[in-house]
Amino acid sequence: MNSKTKIFFAKILTVAVIAVSVFQFGLMPAMAATATGISDVMSRNMVSITGVTHSVTMTLPAGPFNGTLTLTYANFTAFAGTPTGTCAGGTITGGTASSNVATVTLTTCGAGTLTVTSFTGTNPASPGTNLVTIGGVAGITGSFAVASVTNDQVGVTASVNPAITFDVGAQASGTGCDGTFSADGGTVALGTLSTSTVTSSDASSIMHICSRLTTNAGSGAVVTVKSLNGNLTSTAGTIPSNTATPLAINTAGYGLCVGSAGADTGFDVTVPIGVLPTRVSPFNNASCTAAAHNIGGVTQSAQSIWSVSGASQSAFARIYVKAGISGTVPASASYSDTLTFVATGTF
Repeated sequence: MNSKTKIFFAKILTVAVIAVSVFQFGLMPAMAATATGISDVMSRNMVSITGVTHSVTMTLPAGPFNGTLTLTYANFTAFAGTPTGTCAGGTITGGTASSNVATVTLTTCGAGTLTVTSFTGTNPASPGTNLVTIGGVAGITGSFAVASVTNDQVGVTASVNPAITFDVGAQASGTGCDGTFSADGGTVALGTLSTSTVTSSDASSIMHICSRLTTNAGSGAVVTVKSLNGNLTSTAGTIPSNTATPLAINTAGYGLCVGSAGADTGFDVTVPIGVLPTRVSPFNNASCTAAAHNIGGVTQSAQSIWSVSGASQSAFARIYVKAGISGTVPASASYSDTLTFVATGTF
């Protein structure tokens, strides 16, 4: 073999050794691969907004991909944070962000979805389309665009009119006074009074008064009662209204109380629930049922009987009417009074 031939084969061997060395030690340059399905979900698009978050998603072709991946944003500034993310079959580490570039390091990322998150920046100063270029030694290429707009927020306003509804009326004995009550007016007929008992609503089929209130008044509402006569009056005489704890047998007296049993006050269970009614003195004695006769006296001036401290949905209160007589009360078939209830909201 002549010297020229030897030199030729020596050169070929040297190139082969270098190629093998490059392959063995990972020095071969990565083949470029174009990402698809690229998007960036930003927290704001408005111009010059600072601290805007980015969440980039793209689809990689067959890999694996190793090394840095860079995202360069035209017109953006002040990138910060520690970019990180996920990829199919591998990991993403070593993120940095500065100026208008976010960088992460890929390790064996394969075909599938790749995400880059956890970095922020300042949006461009002018509205328009802004190009983002993908690069880095991992060999992934591609580009996409993000928008910047003069203003990305639209205000929404609304108003709610003040509202209040009120129902009050006679309701049959034993019937539940609750948030569904809607009747108004009527008469509570106490019948023939006796010295041997206190006559009461919900006893012997005597009606009670049910009251129901719904309001959106922020400071609540109050229900008042005013008596036409301040007592039970007839052409023969009067039965005085008084506050008694309790009204005693064989004693002349007449008055009201707001029920003290669990089902006597409350509100509708629908949303919004609101606040519970509060019984008001002198109509709030501890014992006010068909069989317990603590009462408050009524007057010809309006008196608060129950209230709510804020907005409430169908708040209700059962009101008992009670009366008794002594042996000296003049006989008459026409003892009567008229009670006027008024609901007033504070908006």
